[in-house]
Amino acid sequence: MPIQLLPPRLANQIAAGEVVERPASVVKELIENSLDAGATRIELEIERGGHKRIRLRDNGGGIAKDELKLALSRHATSKIATLDDLEQILSLGFRGEALASISSVSRLSLTSKTPEQSEAWQASCEGREMDVSIVPAAHPDGTTIDVADLFYNTPARRKFLRTEKTEYQHIEDVVKRIALSHPQVGFTLKHNNKVMRRFAAVKPENQAQRLAQVVGQKFVDNATALVLEHQGMKIQAWLGNHNMLRSSNDCQFSFVNDRGMRDKLILHAIRQAYEMSYGAVEQPAFVFYLTVNPKDVDVNVHPAKHEVRFQQSRLVHDFICKAVFDALCEECGVSSAVSTTMDTSITHDYIRPLTSKHADVAERQPAAPQYASNSSGNRGSGGSSVSHRERQAPAYSADYHTNFNQLMTPKSDTQSPETHSGGALQLNLHHRLVHEKNTVALLKATELLPLWWQHVLDHSRTSQPLLMPVAVDPDNICESTIAYLNEIGFVINNAAGKLRLQQVPAGSRHLPWVSVFPHLVSLAADDNQTLASQLSALDIEWPDEVITHIWQWFDNLPLSQQSEMSSSMGKATGVAQLVEKWGILNE
Repeated sequence: MPIQLLPPRLANQIAAGEVVERPASVVKELIENSLDAGATRIELEIERGGHKRIRLRDNGGGIAKDELKLALSRHATSKIATLDDLEQILSLGFRGEALASISSVSRLSLTSKTPEQSEAWQASCEGREMDVSIVPAAHPDGTTIDVADLFYNTPARRKFLRTEKTEYQHIEDVVKRIALSHPQVGFTLKHNNKVMRRFAAVKPENQAQRLAQVVGQKFVDNATALVLEHQGMKIQAWLGNHNMLRSSNDCQFSFVNDRGMRDKLILHAIRQAYEMSYGAVEQPAFVFYLTVNPKDVDVNVHPAKHEVRFQQSRLVHDFICKAVFDALCEECGVSSAVSTTMDTSITHDYIRPLTSKHADVAERQPAAPQYASNSSGNRGSGGSSVSHRERQAPAYSADYHTNFNQLMTPKSDTQSPETHSGGALQLNLHHRLVHEKNTVALLKATELLPLWWQHVLDHSRTSQPLLMPVAVDPDNICESTIAYLNEIGFVINNAAGKLRLQQVPAGSRHLPWVSVFPHLVSLAADDNQTLASQLSALDIEWPDEVITHIWQWFDNLPLSQQSEMSSSMGKATGVAQLVEKWGILNE
């Protein structure tokens, strides 16, 4: 077959395969055009779930008579004109394909009037070549688009449409999302001549009122309002608490520059923050607005514009995750971050000193973004405004900074010969042990594990948050043990019907807590020695890296303390006997 140009109708139907997926897709495109035209009131009438008719009327700027024919042509738009416009898109529509694609698979008529015109005009597409006919009409300022018999000329597409109820639910979801992103616009949705939804226009600062209209007052009452700005990015969000966790994701709304999104990066960041703070596997509820520089985001990467591509995706992901995590932790009354007032020349935050659980916790470094959070607030509405609060780092003692500097400083090569040789001997022993198959049994035989456990429990006055909290069902637990654990550095609480381990004593974060925690909460212990003994007796396969850490801890002890521990272990299991057993005394 020779190369030839496709007929206009066929080309438009090919494009419609991506633009018009179902009636809800038509509704989305038409509403976005109305919003770009400056409409403040939009009325939408649906018949039989959009199968039979979709009629939209707005009070926007309208379309001039000499532009009506062009409006139904492919790649005709008033939104962009140059490549620079494409790189910083501010409008919802910009491709100029929607009306042409819709008209190719339906019976479309477009009636419009601008304030400058004395009369309205109606354009409709007919025939194989999609010729546009224009006739006078009676119509107020604005535009009405009537889409009838969707997919009447493409039976293969029509048979894939779902039931009337299902298609209407998709349309309703589209209207909800757009209503959340444009509170200053009033929306009316009718189905089969019955008013189903009516969202009255509100001022942008009264966004919580629109949330109550769309999502419900219960969500607003159980949500944490978050406002945060950092490096040209701004977050305004309502984050549902643990009472709003659910089995479905039907209450998850995210927007980028007032454009409804189902972007994987945003959803992953928010979901990760919820898992880190609540340890829950259920679906969270949230309404999330992200505002970024249009030049830093590409919206032309998805046929339906449901996804975007950020220029600095890693930064955006971490910014969202950290902001949401901090807000949720503050709502729960749990410390979410640690900081230091040490060397001001250090500009990164990869390493931070541990914060004493008896000291005031620094909630954020001064250079970090500041946010305001209110469990029942809104974006400046209802007399409950969200204000920014300055975060101050705590005052640490001189010994605190000295100890931290020692912790962060590698061992000096100028150690005494005795210390160096002893450390080398134990490190050599460690390397030999971790590669043996019976390392776990040998470690238990030396009683080094309970000694290490007791050392951690006795000397740890700080807590470290787990990267991912561990959650278990609250069955067969010992309440007195949980209370005792919370006193000695653990942070264990209840969330969404689960018992959640969020923080552990410093130096033990690397342990396999997924395996340890279910056993830990069932133990009966009220002192460190008993708890350490029971933990060391658990039938758990300790990973090599855990054993490595324990032997390194032993290696870093003074030689006198090593000898004392070795003697306390007994002749058969002393470290000296182990060294002799492995034949490395002369190495």
